[in-house]
Amino acid sequence: MAKNVLVITGSARKEGNSMSLAYAFIKGARVSENAVHRFDAANKKILPCRDCENCWRRGKPCMIDDDFNTVAPYIQVSDILVIVTPIYFGGMAASVKLFVDKLYAYLVPQSKRTLKITKAYLIAVCEDKDMEMFAGVKHEFKTILDSFNITDAEYLLVPGVKNIGDINQGTYLNDAFEMGKAVK
Repeated sequence: MAKNVLVITGSARKEGNSMSLAYAFIKGARVSENAVHRFDAANKKILPCRDCENCWRRGKPCMIDDDFNTVAPYIQVSDILVIVTPIYFGGMAASVKLFVDKLYAYLVPQSKRTLKITKAYLIAVCEDKDMEMFAGVKHEFKTILDSFNITDAEYLLVPGVKNIGDINQGTYLNDAFEMGKAVK
């Protein structure tokens, strides 16, 4: 059965390493006839959550009129969440973190909205070759999983890539494609 897949990207570089992985994952997911929506957070206007507790008061997840409200319909119908991010200082790219913080709108009592997401993927790249650099982003991702009771998760963590095209070395693009293709 086809799934609704929401891919959140955090790279400002259209041809960057994490975007290349996102494209490969999406291609694989579409080969398996899944519906995919990509939201490029780095190119959107997402303002920080202000913890105002006014989520959904105007029929939208956030009182602040920004691009998070435009992705909300996709969040609500998605079965799969994919976060694709470069790692700069040990955590998610700021644009992805802003998106994640706005997910708070689905946790407040007045939300009365239950997400359908049953599986999540984290795809991340960093310049450093030390896998310890992924500890922060893995912790952030686990917090999302725990908050929304998502028990099925997969990771593709790629160290040692910085310059555009570095991702073409090795099997990572194929790994991302196969990961997407396995979504069913």
